[in-house]
Formats: sequence, C-alpha cells, structure tokens
Amino acid sequence: MGSADPRAPKQLYISLGIGEIVISDQPAVVSTVLGSCISVCIYSIHGTIGGINHFVLPKDPMAKAAAADYLRYGNTSTRTLIETILETPGVLARDLRAKIIGGASIRGPGLVSGEIGEHNQNMAKKLLSEFGIKIVASDVGGRQGRKIFFYTASGKLRVSPVGEISEKAILKIAPTPLASKALPEKKPKRKRVLIVDDSKTVREMLKLVFGQDPELEVAAMAASAREADAILKSQAIDVMTLDIHMPEMDGIAYLTKLMSTRPMPVVMLTALSMEDGGEVLRALELGAVDYIQKPRMAELPLLAPQICEKIKAAASAHIRAGRISESRTRAVKCTQRTSGRPLVAIGASTGGTQALQEVLLQLSPDIPPIVIVQHIPPVFSKAYADRLNSICPFEVKEAADGDQVLAGRVLIAPGAMQMRIVQDGYGFRVKVEDGPPVNRHKPSVDVLFDSVAKLAKGKAIGIILTGMGADGARGMKAMKEQGCQTIAQDEKSSVVFGMPREAIQLGAVDHICDLSDIAKKLESLLSGTKSR
Repeated sequence: MGSADPRAPKQLYISLGIGEIVISDQPAVVSTVLGSCISVCIYSIHGTIGGINHFVLPKDPMAKAAAADYLRYGNTSTRTLIETILETPGVLARDLRAKIIGGASIRGPGLVSGEIGEHNQNMAKKLLSEFGIKIVASDVGGRQGRKIFFYTASGKLRVSPVGEISEKAILKIAPTPLASKALPEKKPKRKRVLIVDDSKTVREMLKLVFGQDPELEVAAMAASAREADAILKSQAIDVMTLDIHMPEMDGIAYLTKLMSTRPMPVVMLTALSMEDGGEVLRALELGAVDYIQKPRMAELPLLAPQICEKIKAAASAHIRAGRISESRTRAVKCTQRTSGRPLVAIGASTGGTQALQEVLLQLSPDIPPIVIVQHIPPVFSKAYADRLNSICPFEVKEAADGDQVLAGRVLIAPGAMQMRIVQDGYGFRVKVEDGPPVNRHKPSVDVLFDSVAKLAKGKAIGIILTGMGADGARGMKAMKEQGCQTIAQDEKSSVVFGMPREAIQLGAVDHICDLSDIAKKLESLLSGTKSR
C-alpha cells in the first residue's frame, strides 16, 4: 500500500455541540449527535467550503433571544450559517447544496412537544428556500436519535442511529463563537496588540480574549498613557486598544497626541453609554479606526469573536489623518417631496463615520433624498446623526419609523434596528423595525439596498463605503440589475476595504472612486454629466 501524498491537505476532525456552527474551507469531518435537534449541512459543488449548524428550537417565541443563546434557534442559527458562507469571496448560492438531518420526535420531561422536530425541519427548509439553496437530501423525523459525520468538502453524510437521548444531552447549550472557521495549516504572523487601560480586570480580560485567537498576540499591557509611550518606544506594536477614561491623561487626549506624533491603528474601549457617545465620535474624527464595548465575563462567549475580528481589521487598516470639520452655514431645512429626484442609498461600516461625514460635507445644500446604513450601536446612532446635522447645510436625522424620504433630508438607520424604504400614495417612507440580523448586522446595508432595488429601480444611486465584511454587496448587485448607478470607495482611501471589495468582485459596481471624489461623482450622476 503506497504512502499518502504529503501535499494533500490534512483532514480536520471537529465535534459540534448544540448552539454551535462550524464552517471550513479545508476538508473536515464534523460529528454531532441529534435528537429533535436539526443540523443543516451546506457544501459547495466545487468542494471549496462547507458548513454545519446544530440547533434545538425553531424560533425564539419572543424574537429576542438572549445574546448567548441565539444560535440555539433555527431562525437565527441557519440564517447565520448561510450568510457567513455566502460572505466568502467567490461563493454563490447557486453553487451550494444542502442536506437536512435530525428532527426526531423524542419526548421527555421539560421538552416543548413531541412535534418540535417537525417544526425544526420546517424552519430549516424555509430559510434554505429563501436563499435559493437546493436541498438534495434529508434524513428527518422518526423516533430515534442519530450520530452523524459530515464531510465539508464532498458533502458526504454518514448516519448511525442511537438509542435513548437524555433531556440533559438534548438541551445542553454550548456557548461558542458566531462561526468557527478552520484555519489554514500555515499560520499567519500574529498581530501584536498593546492593551491600554487603567483597570487590571479589563486588561486581563482582554488578554484572555486575544490570547484565544491564533492571529493575535498580546505584546504588552499598560495602565496609563505614560506607560504606553514607554512601550511604543521599545516594542513593535501593530494595534492598540485605548480606554477612553483614564487618570492623568484620558484616552482622547492621548489619542490626539499619538496621532500627531506616531499615527497607528487604535481601537477605543468604551462602556457604550450615552455619556461616551460624543467622546467616541471625537476619537473617530481624530483617527481611531473603531471602538469596542468593554465586555463582562458572562458576555465573552458571544463578544470575544467580534472583538477579535475588529482588532484584526484595525491592525491592517489604512490610517487616515483625522480632520475635525467646522460647522457650516445651515440652509433652510427642506420639506418638499422627492418630486422624481433620484434616491441615494449609502452603506458603510468600519471607518464609515468619517467617510460619510467627508462625503456629505462636499455636497451642495440642494441634495436629493439620502438614506444611510452605518453599522453603529443604538446608543451612538442618534449622537452621530445630531453631530452631522450640526455641521451639514441640510437636515440629517436618525430615522424614525414612517419618516418621509425627502429631498434636502438625510435619514440614518438607528442602531440595532433594520431600515428599508416602503412606498405609499405620498412617495417613499422608511420602515424601521426590530427585524433579525442580516449578514450579522442590525442595521444591515443589504436590507436597505434590497428595498431600494425593488421600489426605486433605475431611479436610485447606490454608494458603498469603507467597512469590514460583505454587507451590502448582494444588495448593490440587485440595485445595479434594476438599472441603478453604483459607486464604491477605492482601496487606497478605505480604512478597511472589505465591503467595497466584495461589491466590486461581485460585479455590482459601476464606478470606483477615491473618497475625496465620491461627492463629485455623485453630483455628476445626478446632473447627468461626466466628472473628469
């Protein structure tokens, strides 16, 4: 018998628990045990990626699952699995296949009903149909549990029946990251992190979080700006986390000094309270890449992957010198209806607060109706809208459900809410609602862009700015297919080129512009002329 090819990729073996998701772009075998629970197994016909989840209940009856439990519900677990796979460059829904397994009718003390398995099956089928993913096989129902082995590269599924499954085994919820993605065998160079916070508890907690990510390394920790300065003089640091509130010199004062003497990627630490809103926005104006919430220990299973994702994106970000914009002469707020003027829809994420400000301040006061989704928490979205309203020569407001979409008005989606446009006898309005996350975001750019594509068709312009991830790419493609003009920020001027890159690679973009040229390009499209 010949020896194995040493160039062949190593097979990964992963055990999946309830409330967990695994996605792998390498050959992997994922095993789990199912009772009334369901696993949705998704794989590419090209063998490039595969993923599987394990959920226990079809839907949160209150539609507001606790943060640590939301992957136990099929309506959020399956949607997260699908959307995360589709965020991978080059992966299209038409190339994916699905197998559904589980959903046995197992009764036991404390279980909701013997029919819970059937409800789980229906939820999985509904979401796969919504995304246009073909179901090629299913092994569902019955009165016995199953032990399964899913091969992510080929889609092969091995199933063995098991006997009685205890209630404890069925209802155990394992707190895990949003999605575990297999890492390539060759590990990338770790990004060196400097943690600056006067709280030892916070420093140790962040050290624990970063230490669990194979792409991050805690190079040093500092309790003050003075200690941070000394470390920066003696060590190479890729990214810094900086507390806003510190003794001697607070985070904002230190950031101001740092950006003038040694510009580098900085992520601000905040309690995400209303009191911090103005300071966080000030930090972003000064050049901070992003901000994260100080986590509590109980929140680590959910927040840790998101925090690490932000730190890694910041470490590779393009640092732009901050510019504080002064107030401009205000125009009279316009209350006219759109009168056939094109609608402008804009999406942004990391680095977007400053990018949006730069674009809006270059526009003339006579703007068309503009609707914006910026990934931002609810405690900051109103402060951000109010800030822009104070410096722009037109109305900028945090959108409220039912607000009219008017020329001379900019509506910004509230944090933790979804926003889309709807039409009535008077024109366009915004619908603001507490819908489920899309692409892991509330608000989601795709939700807004999809609604614009359906209603405004060719009478709209879509703009996608700097940001992490792929939110907005599919919605922008839908807008373009309906005859809308589309613009993406270029890589050089983007803080993080994730969202624009995904839209460009999807073929959704007509014009790629430096941030400083986007307003000019927009006005040329509105007037029907070509910009130089």
